[in-house]
Amino acid sequence: MNLILSISCLSFLIATLWFSVDNYLFLKDAVAIEGKVVDVDRSITRTSASRSSKNSYPIIEYINPLTQEKKKFKASVTALNVKRGTPVWVAYRQKTQTEKLISFGEILIPSIMFGLFGLTLLVILFPLSESSQILYWFLRLLHLF
Repeated sequence: MNLILSISCLSFLIATLWFSVDNYLFLKDAVAIEGKVVDVDRSITRTSASRSSKNSYPIIEYINPLTQEKKKFKASVTALNVKRGTPVWVAYRQKTQTEKLISFGEILIPSIMFGLFGLTLLVILFPLSESSQILYWFLRLLHLF
């Protein structure tokens, strides 16, 4: 059981690192462009015969800084209460000509979720005596004791 938890923990922590580095490299080379929501793709996902969920993916239009032409893309995250005409910020990476909506869901949520799962498994894996000692030294480092 500990081996499965250890592999899961390591997988989550590696995924956290990968998402964080990927977003950092993308944002480092990207320029911020103001765009606006021009449409909303409202889709319904059915998980079973009686359950379904409504999703709203904003479709965003912006002006490409290189060619000055209008481009559209569908955000990869859903948004609540999104309306047409709402101004948003887009990160545009010129090298790969790709874009991302600058939002918590797009940039931070994957790293945070995988990191929390990984840290939770890490806390479960550490024996109480070791985790107690590590937390004690961490709190001493912060001058709380």
